Amino acid sequence: MKNYLANKPWEIALDADLGGLTLGEAIPLMGTLKGMSLLQLSLFRGEPNLDTAYIAMRPETMIRWLKKYNPKSTAVEKFIELLTYRGPRGKTPFSAPIIPWDGQLLMPFALISDGLEERMLLRAAASNPNTSGKLGGSLGRLSNKWASRLAEIPGVEVATEVKVLASNRRKIGDLDIVALDSDRKSGLIVEAKWPIDARVLADAWKQESAIDKGKEQIKRLQREISDSAIVKLPQGWPPFSDIEWTWMVGTARYLDARESLDGPPVTCLRLIEQLLPASSVRDLLQRLTDLQYPQEGREFRLSWKRVVVSGVKVKARVIEILPSAPKPPTERRRSQGWT
Repeated sequence: MKNYLANKPWEIALDADLGGLTLGEAIPLMGTLKGMSLLQLSLFRGEPNLDTAYIAMRPETMIRWLKKYNPKSTAVEKFIELLTYRGPRGKTPFSAPIIPWDGQLLMPFALISDGLEERMLLRAAASNPNTSGKLGGSLGRLSNKWASRLAEIPGVEVATEVKVLASNRRKIGDLDIVALDSDRKSGLIVEAKWPIDARVLADAWKQESAIDKGKEQIKRLQREISDSAIVKLPQGWPPFSDIEWTWMVGTARYLDARESLDGPPVTCLRLIEQLLPASSVRDLLQRLTDLQYPQEGREFRLSWKRVVVSGVKVKARVIEILPSAPKPPTERRRSQGWT
């Protein structure tokens, strides 16, 4: 697990501060923690009750084992503090998966998923964007994934952070990603939003809030451009007014499920990646328009299940993914740099 994380294509600078330790210091410790958690799950997988599959150890024991496999590390205690769950008013267990219980620490493998590292990084930056330094800048550059994917379309040129200037040359905004198909006089403008991945309801609200903010930014810039604002396209590109532009808000992996049709459309990079390769910008946009969404009874099934939460029986909605659901091709796995 340490080797797997060490060889992973990290987009964040290794000296990025996570809150008392750097990403470079955290990577081997995360690998060790994942390996310990996977081992204890493997040993107890045959138990009839999953509750017995979690090994508990005292904090000093966890410190000792992490130091055994990382003898040169001086950040073990800070790492455990960073990843320890502090209750409902603190961190979410999805980014702090070490669970205190009766003076001991649990490390459920279900929480220590492939998304742990990215989620921890995003939360570290989101906690205080003004002081996140290199980490905040690296997260801002994640939208470059949009540019690299759109640049794969034949004949398409892509620019990022295109300035929009008022008539007095004062900067009034940026176009995050601009993809131009000059031969067909068509183009795509993406307002990229990259908030924390939604794994709990509160994070879904943050995603929707970021999407709404993106829609308002697009509307404002469209008004400014209509009122004679200047778009500083790269040298050699045709005038902005000569192109048929499509505007949209783009997230990383979140599709807006709200039924509102107000404002620009919303999509996500993960979906765009599944629609590529495309022959042109118009071809890609047509695929988005004609997209066949999953159908109940074919890709998924809805049902109800009774669960017990703190002694209270709750009737919960269940989504069962059927075996026919599509899976990303091997070359488009996250380990290969895809979203």
